[in-house]
Amino acid sequence: MSYEKDAMEKIARGEALPEKLDIPLLKYMWESSPISFHKKESYHDFFRKISVLNSFSDNEVRLFTKFLHRREFTTNEVVFKQGDSGYGFYFIFSGAVNVYSSHLSQPDDVGEFIIRLEKMQYFGEMGLLEDFNRRSASVTAAENTVLLGIFKPDLDRMLKLYPVVGAKFLRETALIMANRMGQITREIVGLKKRIKELEQRV
Repeated sequence: MSYEKDAMEKIARGEALPEKLDIPLLKYMWESSPISFHKKESYHDFFRKISVLNSFSDNEVRLFTKFLHRREFTTNEVVFKQGDSGYGFYFIFSGAVNVYSSHLSQPDDVGEFIIRLEKMQYFGEMGLLEDFNRRSASVTAAENTVLLGIFKPDLDRMLKLYPVVGAKFLRETALIMANRMGQITREIVGLKKRIKELEQRV
């Protein structure tokens, strides 16, 4: 079973998911202070480098982190499988993940390698925003990896408690989807042009 499917079932049973970040205010403000000399990268440093959160203030980032779940994955552990119901959006805090896609219907077929995503990249936004979404690819940990995930109930709660933060996150996530759709459209146009050129040579 994938992590995401297991998380969905726990939420459906009313069980709490482990390791919400919920960083204490004083700790977060200290880590964000220029006089702080922490050796490891803090959550504040990490999220300040994520383009999705560029429009967030430091306090809005802190509020946003209250709704994230931290999970460590071992090499080859499955985050979610192609065809599963989409439920969450993930940031790669450390490590990397591999994305696979299969045209076959066998449940155990991982599929063809598509891309490797690394630290500070993110994935899964369609599952967070689109109702009845089915994952179009499988994602596994390429190495020991830490993901920070937000699930649909977390987003609903954020919109209720901190509507400005929730609305900003929704806007940025919608922009991610729009940019990805634009990229796909450009690739399709390029492929059609290439096919036409090849047909003319025949």
